[in-house]
Amino acid sequence: MRKGHDFCRTAQSGLWQVGVVMCAFASALVFGLSESTGPAGSNAQDVHALGYEGQGVHVGLISQDHARYTHEAFDGHAHWYNATDENDYLSSNHDTAVGGIICSRGGASYPDDRGIAPQAELYSVKVVNDSSITTGWVAEALDYLHDEQARVIATGIQLSSSSVTPDATSFWSLIYDFYAYQHNIVFATAAGNYESTVTTFGDSYNSITTGGLIASDTELYGQVGSGSNPGPTTDGRLKPDVSAPSQGQWCPLNGTDSSWGTATPDGSGQTSWAVPHTAGVAALLLNYADSTPEVDDDQNTVIKAVIVNSTFPNINDKSGNPTVNTTDPIDQSWVWNTDRGYGRLDAHRALELLASPRISPSSSTNDMKGWAFESLADGNQHTYTIEGIENERLLVTITWNRRIQWNDQRFFWKTGYDIIENGELVADLANLDLEIRDPDGILISPTPSTLDNLEKVDLRLTKSGDYEIKIVNQSSSESTAYALAFELLEPIPGDIVIDYIVDILDLSQLADYWLQDPAAIPQAPHGIDLVENDFIDLADAAELSRHWLTTDPRYYTAN
Repeated sequence: MRKGHDFCRTAQSGLWQVGVVMCAFASALVFGLSESTGPAGSNAQDVHALGYEGQGVHVGLISQDHARYTHEAFDGHAHWYNATDENDYLSSNHDTAVGGIICSRGGASYPDDRGIAPQAELYSVKVVNDSSITTGWVAEALDYLHDEQARVIATGIQLSSSSVTPDATSFWSLIYDFYAYQHNIVFATAAGNYESTVTTFGDSYNSITTGGLIASDTELYGQVGSGSNPGPTTDGRLKPDVSAPSQGQWCPLNGTDSSWGTATPDGSGQTSWAVPHTAGVAALLLNYADSTPEVDDDQNTVIKAVIVNSTFPNINDKSGNPTVNTTDPIDQSWVWNTDRGYGRLDAHRALELLASPRISPSSSTNDMKGWAFESLADGNQHTYTIEGIENERLLVTITWNRRIQWNDQRFFWKTGYDIIENGELVADLANLDLEIRDPDGILISPTPSTLDNLEKVDLRLTKSGDYEIKIVNQSSSESTAYALAFELLEPIPGDIVIDYIVDILDLSQLADYWLQDPAAIPQAPHGIDLVENDFIDLADAAELSRHWLTTDPRYYTAN
């Protein structure tokens, strides 16, 4: 069964016949973890260089089996627990590899193959027994991981949409959102494999749902794999949130304590290998948050907001087509894409954003990036003012948790009241809207969704001045805490005709105004006086030449 393709096991669980899907192994293009964690991957190495490797952060892994806790890659920092009816230990290639992508410390023969958060502590929990999975086992797994102070939980399995409708109303998704909301845990879930929509557990509101990336013609991890499930969810929410490296990673395996090998066939993008990147990046950010005096930079919504806001959007879809559109500064349809979500996660950019100043409601800032964490009562609004310059890009993300309450049904025949059961979790979702107005007070953000608990915009600014970011709670009886992240991206010097490359189009524009005083040519494109010496001359031509053929890889595509 494990010779190159996913396999699906059908499991009896309460009232559901549940398909548990895992990833498998095959010969493939082989990339080291050192490549998938590099700048063309999740970019974790730049965070390691700053001293943050997940120290002190406990990461849970919920899956079919266990990671091989004695493997050299974990160096004594992995643990196991069986949440099923059999209290036995059963390690597998799949879960050893997933755990290794999260926190491998390398091996004697592979010292550079270190995971995303190599200093994190791994807690591997088995929730599948003899092809079956129950809600009680998942609840016990979450309870164990909470007791072990896991602040990040990755899930290495999906439930078939033919068995569980992935609309976040099932107990499986409700209990994930409950632990995220009640215990401030970051959940990293997979978009799933080989189905027509995101599957459970990836349909959870409060998790960071991850798609799988493979190599494109031009970039190591520049395209979504054919097996990665697209969004939206069956109820219309914008999942996946992010995408991450999946193809051909060199990982610890289960054969012996020093076994290593590659995971995933070429081109599949199986998401079991992508979701540990998201979990590891969250661990790095929490490691950083532990080092600061700030009280809220460790909130799971703040971690989610900075991860999503800092994604790299210029990723090809499954067919190899570009997913960005920068010709229309108002068009937002491309910001989220059905295959890649909001883009490839970038650990270093996320850390830079988390390390930027916190901003407060009713405040103004000229900082290039920042974040907020605030509570907003129903019917109220918060306003932030950002100083922007024409042709910069303004990226803003807000997110908040779906609130889940546990109404324990205490009947006299029950022996205990500390077990969460079906029918006891009740969900509420505040309706927040993100509104952005330009310096003239014109609304430039798209109409927000009423379904999602995350909204992101990526706008090219057409004016210089103060931009107003407004968060409005449209709920009549639901207050909530939310996180906000923003970043201003500067244009390339010399990109006079905004197409994110300095080329002949820009040179021709400069030539049109050669030796003229910019004050006398008010209709000239913005930024044509590149050195701001009040004349269009050789100094401007030299500056343009210095940036000749420079591109902004986040937006420019040769296609």
